[in-house]
Amino acid sequence: MMVPSLTFLTALLPFTAAAVCAAPAPKYTDFFFRFNGGTSIINDQRLRGNNSFDFFSPGAVNPPFNPSDHFNRASTNSSVPSKKAILFVVPTNPHPPPVPGYYGLSDKEGIPDAYRLLASYRPEDEGAGYKYKEWELVKSKTSGKVLLRYSGDTANEWRWIARREKVSDGPTGEKTLDKWVPWYVKPSGANVKVLETWDYRAVDLELEVTKCGVNSGAPGGVDQC
Repeated sequence: MMVPSLTFLTALLPFTAAAVCAAPAPKYTDFFFRFNGGTSIINDQRLRGNNSFDFFSPGAVNPPFNPSDHFNRASTNSSVPSKKAILFVVPTNPHPPPVPGYYGLSDKEGIPDAYRLLASYRPEDEGAGYKYKEWELVKSKTSGKVLLRYSGDTANEWRWIARREKVSDGPTGEKTLDKWVPWYVKPSGANVKVLETWDYRAVDLELEVTKCGVNSGAPGGVDQC
């Protein structure tokens, strides 16, 4: 049996390295969340975070806007359309946690067929009902917008709503403001009594492609572009 010479094997190394370097890196796309519909104030508004709130949920507030409430950003390497996308949190503040964050649907509040949109860096602590691995990215045939859904809705029964909630504002929480938070719900006999007590509007949730850079010191945490 012939053994390849050292010279021959050495000659192959540049080609092997080139082949490894040529492997395409995963291409990620960043998105802002945006409400479509609701009220004249929240319609077409990008969603922001509010770190003083009990839940790390994106939401829309009335102006004037607090510049330290950054726009929530999500990133994914899934193409559009996609039926099994994961939405990663794009940190906009200095010193983010050393682990990836995820946007998911939380049922921790125990309301049947109703999930809060929630960002978490520890999905394993959010309970068995936290869903984040099978987002669907749907391109609207009429508007061309990228709309957000979750898998399993074969009967088209689930809807996005914007629920008005009271959140604290300011460094010491000395005042409150209204924040419209996205919930993913399937209206049913099991939750109708709860939904009747909420102040909410029917909306859709759009993912707006962005190429604007993160800037922690800028209003909204984003460079203008």
